[in-house]
Amino acid sequence: MWEAVLIILGGSAAFGAGTLSRRKSLRAWRDAAVSCGLQVVETSSLWYPRLKARTGLMEVRISSSGDGAQVVIVAPWPPEFRGVTIRPETVIQPAEWKVGDRRFDDIFFIGGPAKLIFALLDAETRRLLFHAGLNGKLDISHGELRVALMPDETVPDTLPLLLDVGRRFAQPMDIPQRLAENAHQDPIPGVRLQNLLLLIRELPNDPATVEALRKACSDPSPEIRLRAAKEVGAEGRGLFLELAEGLEDDAVSAEAVSILERELPFERAKAILDRALSQRRVRTARACLEAIGRGGDAAAVDILTKVLENEYGELALTAAWALGATGSPAAEPPLIAAFQGEAEDLRVIAANALGRVGSVAAVLPLKEMADRFLLGEASKAARQAIAQIQSRVQGASPGQLSLAGAETGQLSLAEAEAGQLSFASDPAGQLSIGDDDVED
Repeated sequence: MWEAVLIILGGSAAFGAGTLSRRKSLRAWRDAAVSCGLQVVETSSLWYPRLKARTGLMEVRISSSGDGAQVVIVAPWPPEFRGVTIRPETVIQPAEWKVGDRRFDDIFFIGGPAKLIFALLDAETRRLLFHAGLNGKLDISHGELRVALMPDETVPDTLPLLLDVGRRFAQPMDIPQRLAENAHQDPIPGVRLQNLLLLIRELPNDPATVEALRKACSDPSPEIRLRAAKEVGAEGRGLFLELAEGLEDDAVSAEAVSILERELPFERAKAILDRALSQRRVRTARACLEAIGRGGDAAAVDILTKVLENEYGELALTAAWALGATGSPAAEPPLIAAFQGEAEDLRVIAANALGRVGSVAAVLPLKEMADRFLLGEASKAARQAIAQIQSRVQGASPGQLSLAGAETGQLSLAEAEAGQLSFASDPAGQLSIGDDDVED
C-alpha cells in the first residue's frame, strides 16, 4: 500500500514539475510574442503548451511536443508563394534552383516559381533564414513558414527572425525591379550573376533587364561583365578587349579572346599571350594561340613554333594545332619535329596538323612513325595525314609526289617521266628508278 502511495505521489510530483515547465515555456513565449509586437489571442498549457498570436493579417502559432517546439507563421503572401519550397537539402532530391550563395545553396533545397524565389531571396532574407535554420528544422511549403524540432528555450531567439522573414515576404513587390536590384546590389557575385541570368532568360525585353545589363557592364566581377557584354551587342566589344587584356579571371579572359578572335589585332593577341604565359594563365594562353593560328599573320608561325618548342602539355598541343590552322608551309618543319618526339598526344596533334599543311617532305616521316606504332593513335593519325596530303598532290607535275592507287606509303620513281615520284604498286617502301636518265 505504501508503495502504491509513493508511486502516486511520485507521479503527481512529476506531473507537477511538468506543468511548471510547460507554464514556464508558455510564459517565455508570451513575453517573446509581446516584445515582437504580437497580440496573444490564445494560450494553453494542458499536456503541451500552445500559443496563438497575431499582428495585422499575420498569424503566429507556437507549440511544443516531445520532439521539441515549433513556430508556424501564416500571412497573406503572394498567391504563387504556395508553390515555394525551402527546406533542408537532401541527397534524395536535388534542389530545383541554386541562388548563387554557396553557403545557402549547400544547406537548403529550393524549389518553386523561379522569378518569385530569386526576388524574395535577397541577402538579408537569406541571412535571416540561415540563422533561423540553425535553431531547428526550417521548412517553407504550402504557404507556411515554420521552424520545428527546436529546444523550447530557443523560441524567443527564433521568433523575431521568422517574423522579419514573414514581413519581407508580405511586402508588395515589383519582381523585375527586385531581380534587377539583386543583380546589382547583392554582396555575393554568384547571386548577382544568377539574378542577371534569370532576367536575361525570363524577361529579356523588360526595362529592368536593360538597366541591369547596363549596370552589370561595370560590375566588380569579370564573369558578370563578360555575360553583360554578350548581351549588349556592339557596345560590348570594348569590354571584351578589356576583359581579354585584364587577365583577372583566366576563364573569362580566355572566353573574351575567343569571342574577339579575328577582330583581335595580331600585336595585341601576342601581347596578351606573352602576359598569359608569364602569369601561367593557361586557358587564356591557349585561346591566344588559337586566335593567332587562325589569324593568318605572317609572323604567326614563329610565335607558335617558339611556344611549341618551349612549352609542354596543353600549351604545346594547342601550339601544334594552331600551326596547322595557319595553313602556312613554314609550319611543316616544326610539326615534323614535334611528330617525331616522344609525347604520344603531341604526335597525334602534330600529325593532324601536318594533314592540313604538310607537303611531300612530311610523307616519309609520317610513314615511318605509322609503321613504328602500328596500333597506336599516332599511327592512325599519320595514315590519315598521308591520305590528306595525297588528296592535295595527286596529279602533280614531274618532280612532285603523288600516291598511287595501291598501298599508301609505297614509294618508287615512276617509269614514265624521269624524276617523277609516286607511291607505286610495288611492295611497301620499295624504291625504283625509271628507265630515263636522271639528272644529277
